[in-house]
Amino acid sequence: MSEKLFSSLSLLTDSVEGTNLLLEYFSDFSKRLYSARDFKSILQICFEELHKIYSNQHIEVIIWHNSKRLVKFVFDNKTGQVVPDEEFRKKNTIYNYVLENRQIVLTNNYSTFCENLNLEHAELPASAWLGIPMLVRGKVLGALVVWEEKPEHYLRVQDKQFLTTITDMISFAIENIYLYDYIVEKNGSYKVFETVLPRGASNYSAKSVLTQLLQAVLKQHYVSYSGIFIRNRFHQSWRLLNETYNQDSLARLGVDLLAGLPAIPESLFSSGDPVYWHQQYTNSPVRAAVNEVLPRYGINASLLFPFSINQTYLGIWLIGFRREATPPSEDEHQLYRFIYYILTQLLEKKALIERKRKYETYMKHLERMKIAGELASGAAHHLNNILSVIMGKTQMLQRRLQNTPYARDLALILRAAEDGATSIQRLQNVVSRNAGTPGKKEPVNINELVQEVVEIARPRFEREAQSRGIHYDLKLTLGRVQPVLAEASSLREVLLNLVNNALDAMPEGGKLSLQTTCKDNKVLVFVSDTGTGIPENVQERIFEPFFTTKGERGNGLGLSIAADIIQRHRGKIYVDSIPNKGSIFMIELPVSGRIQTGGNHRDRTPGSMPYKILLVDDEGIVRETLAEMLEEEGCEVTTASNAEEALLKFQKYQCDVILTDLSMPSVNGIQLAEQLKQLNPAIPVFIITGWNQIDQQLLASNKVIDGIIKKPFNVEKIRAEIERVLSRSNPILHS
Repeated sequence: MSEKLFSSLSLLTDSVEGTNLLLEYFSDFSKRLYSARDFKSILQICFEELHKIYSNQHIEVIIWHNSKRLVKFVFDNKTGQVVPDEEFRKKNTIYNYVLENRQIVLTNNYSTFCENLNLEHAELPASAWLGIPMLVRGKVLGALVVWEEKPEHYLRVQDKQFLTTITDMISFAIENIYLYDYIVEKNGSYKVFETVLPRGASNYSAKSVLTQLLQAVLKQHYVSYSGIFIRNRFHQSWRLLNETYNQDSLARLGVDLLAGLPAIPESLFSSGDPVYWHQQYTNSPVRAAVNEVLPRYGINASLLFPFSINQTYLGIWLIGFRREATPPSEDEHQLYRFIYYILTQLLEKKALIERKRKYETYMKHLERMKIAGELASGAAHHLNNILSVIMGKTQMLQRRLQNTPYARDLALILRAAEDGATSIQRLQNVVSRNAGTPGKKEPVNINELVQEVVEIARPRFEREAQSRGIHYDLKLTLGRVQPVLAEASSLREVLLNLVNNALDAMPEGGKLSLQTTCKDNKVLVFVSDTGTGIPENVQERIFEPFFTTKGERGNGLGLSIAADIIQRHRGKIYVDSIPNKGSIFMIELPVSGRIQTGGNHRDRTPGSMPYKILLVDDEGIVRETLAEMLEEEGCEVTTASNAEEALLKFQKYQCDVILTDLSMPSVNGIQLAEQLKQLNPAIPVFIITGWNQIDQQLLASNKVIDGIIKKPFNVEKIRAEIERVLSRSNPILHS
């Protein structure tokens, strides 16, 4: 089976030197980007560098002029220059949606996404589409867009995370240009700035420079207080980042202001314009936020600068005055705006560096996981071969000894082997993360999924816990639920992540509870623990990419990916926690609206399969076992150990069906099938495999394969698959 095609970012990250190459790329990109001195140069560098990664995809930069006009810039391969491609006249495209909602959009089904949101297609022949809004000073300047035409290519969460970091860097570079132009424009009065610029700032941390800037503000006329406040965009709880004051009596001012800051209108952060308040003003938009607190401390006026950082944080820089009602002069405004630019630059740079550092850590983690996954996948394939022999021989012995004292022991052996096969299947699903076609959703029983996750995690909360001398109590409460339309492997990943986090939160042991129920056409899943809990200020950030409380043990992406997966399933995820008491995570998913049925199954009794079968497998013991099983069913079996022998026997002996192993030296099963089909296209060819990556996609993409039989196999599965194909292709032979 050919490897699935992703964007070329995977070719970089999946290579042996992927992490080092990516770090080198970030370093080169940032050096070029931050050396640019005009907007056109930034666009040129952006396209040139991104083209190294997305050489086969379409790259666009959208500029939103005055929040009205959309202009698209693209890279002209003939001239090697960035040029404006077109101006959008339509108001209801996916581009407008990203900009107006300030929302990242990642879809691998562009047309369906537009239809579901009643958006115009903008005459774009896209299959996969990713758009990321570009914010400068809290305002949407435009967006970075990457899209793909070919339906067999698609974009991943890794592309979203990578390009979000790139977009932040571009926004930061553009802000540097704005600040540079501003200083040049005001150069005539630049000396006023020299009094507030920290001396030797390069030798200090960002926090130290922030403090120096705030202290410099206190030296200005009428100023008594200066403080920076910040909150997560998706929560209302504010926190005090830094403050300075000129009297000890103002020491509690910043803390007391926190309660009123949620009253600041969201619209102020969109505009980014400073707001002046005086005690005598009755119609100020920030009156409700400060009017109760500032006068108690003798502060009768304030200047507030709203800002946003990396689409994640909202902030306020507040300057408190004791002055007349007259607003600050133009020179004062100029000075404070300059300091405001420096403050927000420092905060954005600090956030960007931290994001980059965590992304680097994550890439190293991915490389380790890739190696572990390859080892686990190979081991699983080998174990499937072993279990095929055990299960096959046991099934044959059961028939021969069904009314003897050994029947019960044989049943136990078979059940244990089946449990082992199920465990291997779970391992393969977790390692491959590609069970089913990406984006393809099917009705899923959440209760079964929860039970699978418990079994996957059981070695950790039982055997590993016992080895460490601790104990976990598991409480499983599975209610009556309807199926949900979902990618089972993705939801399994979410639930396993929540269970592992719960165990991490209970290093000394504790109680782990999983509960499911159905309410108002929603399936609810609760995962709770009695662990250390999550502080309130941390709860606001746990779903942010790269945020972690586990230090070097964590990469900060587990919960952010979980939230992204749940959102893709039109669901929601919540957290409630009390420090030192425990945490509860709740997942809410809409029911599918489909009724799950068990299919049209009927009991089968052992019977004759009068087929002539050519069996090809390079594993002698597997080949011998399967041949013996088929012969007991009435088949006439000819065996071959490799492709060359199989071709000779195919031409010498007549056969109705061919069963061939996938992984064989020199010529694999698919290549052999192609050669056999050239000799006789009517003969059905089945692939036998213990690899998990083989699924129905192979049947759709490869016309020489008629069916797939997965190891470990049993007689009923083989019979059903052969009869399915033969009844379709040759009804006379089947009858």
